[in-house]
Amino acid sequence: MRVLELYSGIGGMHCAVKECGISYEIIAAIDVNTTANKIYKHNFPESNLMDCGIESLSATQLDEMKIDMIVMSPPCQPFTRVGKKLDAEDIRTKSFIHLLSLLPRLNNCPKYILVENVKGFEDSETCLKLRETLMKCNFTYQEFLLTPLQFGIPNSRLRYYLIAKRSPLKFSFANTTEVYIPAATCPICRESCLQSAGHNMRQLSEGEEEEEDKYPCCLVQDFLEDQPPEYFQPFMLTRKDLKRFIVMDIVFPCLQKTTCFTKRYGHFMEGAGSIFQMSHSISVTSELKDRTLELKNRDQWSDEDYQVLSRLRLRYFTPREIANFLCFPATYNFPQDLSKIQLYRTLGNSLNVRVVSKLIQLMVKEQTSHVQV
Repeated sequence: MRVLELYSGIGGMHCAVKECGISYEIIAAIDVNTTANKIYKHNFPESNLMDCGIESLSATQLDEMKIDMIVMSPPCQPFTRVGKKLDAEDIRTKSFIHLLSLLPRLNNCPKYILVENVKGFEDSETCLKLRETLMKCNFTYQEFLLTPLQFGIPNSRLRYYLIAKRSPLKFSFANTTEVYIPAATCPICRESCLQSAGHNMRQLSEGEEEEEDKYPCCLVQDFLEDQPPEYFQPFMLTRKDLKRFIVMDIVFPCLQKTTCFTKRYGHFMEGAGSIFQMSHSISVTSELKDRTLELKNRDQWSDEDYQVLSRLRLRYFTPREIANFLCFPATYNFPQDLSKIQLYRTLGNSLNVRVVSKLIQLMVKEQTSHVQV
């Protein structure tokens, strides 16, 4: 399988293609982010990594590559809930629009296409253009909203996915024009955003052709680094960080969920990702939450308050731990000369390898038997 990896980032798609078990060759990986490319090259030194804009690609170049599969995660900023939602008018969307303009002109159109993006992309003009282009090029496609929690991974990262295959190839399942949302098999992992996804989203009802133990729920502790205490010292929260205690999502080893890690993790507290409590004092955490709610003014902290907070031993998850939650393989690592913030930023822009791997398996499967995601 000759695979073209667009918006390759730190190589999440590469890892997913490798994990899914198909015979493959990454014929080219393309990205313009210098830091991400450095990490990619560090892990895949033999790959043909092209540091160029996708807008520079031509139909002739793509035809010459003889592509079987395109995997890509276009820039999500034009579609995020915290962004301006400029959609197709955002300059960061132009490269993707250019790619869509090339597909109908190809003599050697790929057989398979996989797209990953944020929730909200499915309602955009850009996504409408994607669907129209795929139909024009004789592709059938299926869209999904999936979170790693549905696969037993204790990390909330709800994302939009599309898999497409070109006629005469057919999916091994009955596809639908609606966005498909499989129900979580573990009750602990079910998210309210999935339970009320909207009238145009189809979701399996509880127990409908689902195996309750298909994806047993893992614990946070299964994704932690096994290192001595001094190793984590650079990741401990500062006194300035502790002032934001009230907005922190604090997790413990025995829990089964962390919030989505974004590119702001490590320098922005609210909504950027979970904080890990190394202490086992859950009761103290609860009491402090109640106290800070009463204070309202988050700057009104006494020395005693800070002493109690320090005993909780709160820290950021390490880049390696976040990579674990994203299901990057144990052999995956980072160049030593990059800062924590650089690593957090690139990981926050990445994807969950396990989820994408499962979707690739589903996409290439040719049998007509029932397939569960």
